[in-house]
Amino acid sequence: MLCVSSNILSKVDQLHQDHVVIRDVDQLNDKLNILVAGKADKLQIIADFDSTLTKSIVDGKPTPHSLEIFASAKSLSKKYRDGCKALEAKYGPKVSREKTEEELQRVYDQWWDDHEILTAGENITLKDIEEAVDSINTPLRDGCTDMFNLLSKHQVPVVVLSAGLGEVVNYKLRDFKPTVISNFIRMDDSGKILGFTKPTVSVYNKHKMSIPVEKVRENAILIGDSLGDAIMADSVSNIKTILKIGFFIGLDQVQLQKYCNSFDVVVINDQTMNTVNAVLRLILDSS
Repeated sequence: MLCVSSNILSKVDQLHQDHVVIRDVDQLNDKLNILVAGKADKLQIIADFDSTLTKSIVDGKPTPHSLEIFASAKSLSKKYRDGCKALEAKYGPKVSREKTEEELQRVYDQWWDDHEILTAGENITLKDIEEAVDSINTPLRDGCTDMFNLLSKHQVPVVVLSAGLGEVVNYKLRDFKPTVISNFIRMDDSGKILGFTKPTVSVYNKHKMSIPVEKVRENAILIGDSLGDAIMADSVSNIKTILKIGFFIGLDQVQLQKYCNSFDVVVINDQTMNTVNAVLRLILDSS
């Protein structure tokens, strides 16, 4: 029988900070009780990468995402770089908060298809990509390394589901070795790009991806920074309890309300993993 604490939230000071919004206190309390009772053995982590595991802002400026990091690789041609700017000018204005998720998905799909055509024939090596990652200042969130070390200590698996570039994600997280589901480059023997792996992972179709999880792990913590991330674990049939933590940047109260409707916990204008780590310590300290 589950031993229920009526006020388990009182044990997590980080959840009572001014920049943390809880959608439903009673529901969160129930979920935390289930996760604590299940301990490490039943827990898994499903996380986005760009602006979730990484910082979204450094020194007041947005950080480059994994695809932008890839595009900075020195071996890519001027034709490719100019083409990326043209695609941004074409599709960027079509990404509007007034559009439905289905409409946005169509925009992203066409954008990606055109980008794949543009990329085909370019030459690149894994070393080129790694050098691009090292030269760009897109750091992991403060406390992210602590999070991975804590999860490794308790043998809690991590799945990273990214609409970005898999090679960048793998290299950035090389010390932690999570399972990465993303878009990986297909190359021929000479290093010429043929395209990308299928199915394409994009912002609003992550819930359609096959996520490898152990059946016994029926509890999950989901971490993301977009509304599409909030549903990315919904297709995993064995998960019974999902605690969803979302990161929100900005002052738009209408958009913030959408996040609060989609995530159990919303962390506002914060570049750390402090809230996630506080929740993890609550669960894993009982293991």
